[in-house]
Amino acid sequence: MDNTLGFFAMLTYVATLLPSNFRAVFPAFRYTFLYRTLLKNRRSIGLWTFALSVCHACVVFYQHHSSLADIEFYRKSISGLLLLFIFALLAATSNNWSIRKLQKNWKRLHSLTYVAAFLIPWHITAKMSDQWSVVTAICMTLAINVICLWMFRKYQELLG
Repeated sequence: MDNTLGFFAMLTYVATLLPSNFRAVFPAFRYTFLYRTLLKNRRSIGLWTFALSVCHACVVFYQHHSSLADIEFYRKSISGLLLLFIFALLAATSNNWSIRKLQKNWKRLHSLTYVAAFLIPWHITAKMSDQWSVVTAICMTLAINVICLWMFRKYQELLG
């Protein structure tokens, strides 16, 4: 159950990143129905990412009988906790009021989503290193592809 929630959180996360990255790498993508749909619903998809991530964390916490008082819990869960923190910041500021108040800083804050993109492979590897499944492979492939798309996008921006 916990991996299923993590898988759906990953799918929704990737769906939030696709419009901007695909538009930059594949300019014709902006004319597709998928692009318009993802762009229109990006905020709610991002909130679903956060909700699914919280559910994933709660199920894992419950299944492993973890204790918040145990320092070992934090050591083992640092990648997931960092991701959850980033997703919480993004979810809390995914509203019109935050966009108005933060102005340019809102865009800077939301660029943390790419930090999350780089943390996800670490999280997957750290947690699933001894029990890889098809779901794990799909999530890792998605994460690496998102990173590659972002890097290609940044490379194109540098060229001009």
